[in-house]
Amino acid sequence: GHLIEADRAALVAGYSGQTALKTKAVVESALGGVLFVDEAYALVGEDGKDSFGREALDTLIKLVEDFRTDLVVIIAGYSVEMAKLLDTNPGLRSRFPTVLEFDDYTPDELLEIADQMLLQDVLVLSDPAAQRLKSILSNLKVPGGDPRANGNGRAVRNILERAKRSQAIRLQRGGVRHSQDELCTLLPEDLEGCAG
Repeated sequence: GHLIEADRAALVAGYSGQTALKTKAVVESALGGVLFVDEAYALVGEDGKDSFGREALDTLIKLVEDFRTDLVVIIAGYSVEMAKLLDTNPGLRSRFPTVLEFDDYTPDELLEIADQMLLQDVLVLSDPAAQRLKSILSNLKVPGGDPRANGNGRAVRNILERAKRSQAIRLQRGGVRHSQDELCTLLPEDLEGCAG
């Protein structure tokens, strides 16, 4: 099998009547595999009155049933929003009876994600920078705060992007030639102000 990832933009069209066709095309492209709908709650919006999103959802529900032996569909999103989505249509809970909740990433796991992201850019953290980043990542999780900001891989990417910009500015200062190690290593000062 294969994996097709979709979101609201992949399923919803701009004109009435086109959404069902667009959704059907995405579902058909996933036949024999898995359709992963990320941030599925965005299909119905906050108030649940999004007619285009509702058309996509209704079409998806019908096609899940029609192709139940040739398709696995996973709808994903934040817990509170997904609970609201499942409540918008009585057929959803019966077609998606299994709900898996994943814990937020721990600071150590987020640091591993950061290391992998940096490796793709041929960058590494100095040991002190790794400790500084772990401290920043530990403070991301705010008890009682918005769960979408807690333990999120996207937050890591944003922090690293800011750190890489800081590193570039730091390396430009002084007009000296830098070694390859200096060019490829983030220092603690590159992480200052990168948390928010």
